[in-house]
Amino acid sequence: MFTGFGVDFFIFSLFRRFEAFLICETSGRKRTVGLLLIFALMIPGSIKFLFIFTLAARLLPAIAAEKKTRFFLALPFSRTELFIYSFLLGFLLIFVTNSIGWALFDRGNSPEFLKYFVFYAFYFGMMLIYVLKIGSMMLLPMLILLFDLISPFIAPEIFAVSSQFSPIYQQNQQLSLVVSIAVLAISYVMFVFGRGEKW
Repeated sequence: MFTGFGVDFFIFSLFRRFEAFLICETSGRKRTVGLLLIFALMIPGSIKFLFIFTLAARLLPAIAAEKKTRFFLALPFSRTELFIYSFLLGFLLIFVTNSIGWALFDRGNSPEFLKYFVFYAFYFGMMLIYVLKIGSMMLLPMLILLFDLISPFIAPEIFAVSSQFSPIYQQNQQLSLVVSIAVLAISYVMFVFGRGEKW
């Protein structure tokens, strides 16, 4: 009975801490922009990648770029919690909005949750790595995204290889997933272990 109570309390505590993170994230942000982004994520089609990219940029990479990490750590959240909660918030937004968008606008096709997850995980990790190493957030990830988009037209030989693990084209989805998870894992290690604060 004590064990069951301990597990229940632990789960309850995790939900409460995630709720506290959501309050911190939404209280200081422009809600109008957030609502527009949520509605935009419901739109079917390839344009959704652009909005997922924007969403990833507004989460933990933005916190790190704006030097607000210490604020969250002082609440206190551990670095691991901050990473997980931020990533989870983006994933839940993508999952929920895509589910609603699929039900309203795109019932004729299968939902592509894994495809969007691969893209989101890759750019969430890439932006965070770039922020931690360079201090800026958008330049390199935007160049990677731009090259990925235009490579079929300007470099078909490179595209034939890169499209296999590309976060957009995902010709080999399993390989794309592995690459995205690897980038995400590197960003986690850099964020949690690469700074002076205790996590």
